[in-house]
Amino acid sequence: MPDHSHQARSGSGFDKSAFAVDWEHQRAICLQGAVSREWRGLRISGHDYIQVKFAKVGCLACPERSRCTTSTTRPRALALPPTRELREIQTRNRLEQQTQDWQQRYAIRAGIEAALSQSVRACGLRRSRYRGLARTHVQHVLTALTRNLTRIADWIAASPPTRRRSTRFHALCTATA
Repeated sequence: MPDHSHQARSGSGFDKSAFAVDWEHQRAICLQGAVSREWRGLRISGHDYIQVKFAKVGCLACPERSRCTTSTTRPRALALPPTRELREIQTRNRLEQQTQDWQQRYAIRAGIEAALSQSVRACGLRRSRYRGLARTHVQHVLTALTRNLTRIADWIAASPPTRRRSTRFHALCTATA
């Protein structure tokens, strides 16, 4: 997933990638040179993280505070993956997601996900009406056939777009002088 923090979304703040992380000494260093004061394990929504906190005194006096955090009373805190390897993988994947090649590949996946979602909602693909692998397979094949026939029928029934006359205002706006 992309970084959804306020700093990453605004594009002008210091997101997690702006902090140098020293895994051997278990600390993070901000762009202003402040060193974190706390490093501890944390579990959020069933996932393990490392929570890194900076000193309140240093953060409150920092001239770049508005680019770092929106809190008026608390210091900056980071939630990092539990290991260096996972953080490197996460950083590399987030950079790759910005490439045109990745976005084209993901668009194909999004289309497949939409087709599966429609099959689940319209045809009840999550539950089998039958017992046994062979009968369940037949149900899946028939469901796919039904979806394809529905798509073909929709494509045939679609009326071609009609060409409307241009309005006088539109003709006036597009006329060359």
